[in-house]
Amino acid sequence: MSVTVRHRFTASSFSRVCGALLLTAPCLIAMTTGGTAQTAVAEFYKGKSVYILVGTAAGGGFDAYGRMVARHLGKHIPGNPTIIPQNLDGGGGWRATQRVAMTAPPDGTTIGAILPTTLLDPLIGDPRKKLERFDLAFLGSASKNLQACFVRTDAPVQSAQDLFEKELIVGAGNATSTTFGFSTVLKNVLDAKLKITAGYTGNAQIYVAMDRGEVQGMCGTSIIGVISMRANWFQDKFARAILQESITGHPDLNALGVPRALSFAKTDEQRQMLEVYYSQQEFGRPYIVNVKTPPDRLAALQKAFMDTMRDPELLRESEKLQLDIDPITGPEVAALVAKAYASSPEAVAKLREAMGYGH
Repeated sequence: MSVTVRHRFTASSFSRVCGALLLTAPCLIAMTTGGTAQTAVAEFYKGKSVYILVGTAAGGGFDAYGRMVARHLGKHIPGNPTIIPQNLDGGGGWRATQRVAMTAPPDGTTIGAILPTTLLDPLIGDPRKKLERFDLAFLGSASKNLQACFVRTDAPVQSAQDLFEKELIVGAGNATSTTFGFSTVLKNVLDAKLKITAGYTGNAQIYVAMDRGEVQGMCGTSIIGVISMRANWFQDKFARAILQESITGHPDLNALGVPRALSFAKTDEQRQMLEVYYSQQEFGRPYIVNVKTPPDRLAALQKAFMDTMRDPELLRESEKLQLDIDPITGPEVAALVAKAYASSPEAVAKLREAMGYGH
């Protein structure tokens, strides 16, 4: 299976977004980051370290992206600070998000590379956790993070249709992980016959569990992450993708005829529930900073992030690692998050109920 690297960013993209936002202060600063503002930002960052907190365990797709971004981001930030990636997993990315939003210095020296589920957890997560929506500033998203179900080729389930007729043992993380959440949605919304074996600390552990035969497959896992971390699965015909868990589907899997879960929805209500849940993948690899970050530094970081996404060295590395680059800007991420929170309350309530949370 090959993956084409797509680059949606154009030189005028940032200007278009700023125009749409009526030239708010951060945009104006970003568009004039050549004088005093740039000098002040450069003076602040010179000689400093900037930490990228990766909200997952080492060894998975999010970790690969975060470390790749860390290798190239510093040269695009005025003052060229040292970028240090650190893993801070736990709570499905919640620990890293909380650190950025609550306890890290709000000065632009701590960046979160988090899961999109963290951003929507207050909306569609367990209400008993009483999580409030964090007020965050967004640098952008590196790519969509489209999910799929992968199975061993010796598993009893070998097609999407089989998922509704035969039991499949799938590995999953804790209750806040994508592997658990996406599997639960398939099971409780579409009646897929999944036996969920939870408790793995990250996707890398589930990959190993599949290698060893402890589980027969995994759902709610990044297509790009699997391709990057387990290319041998496809070369050796050890595993295959049988179902896509996204709204649009991945172009390469679409070309192979791998169906989307939405095609198995029997009612409009089921489709709406899936669309609400799958919306998070449109801003699949978001990078955040504290909302109180000074506007000139925020604008510089937003510009640096998008410049990094079109950096020729990063693009060559991403192709080598088979990591998809399909970036969107910080304001675009903010708009998508806002759209998700404007979803039908009825669909959100039904989705929560299907996930076992109640209303």
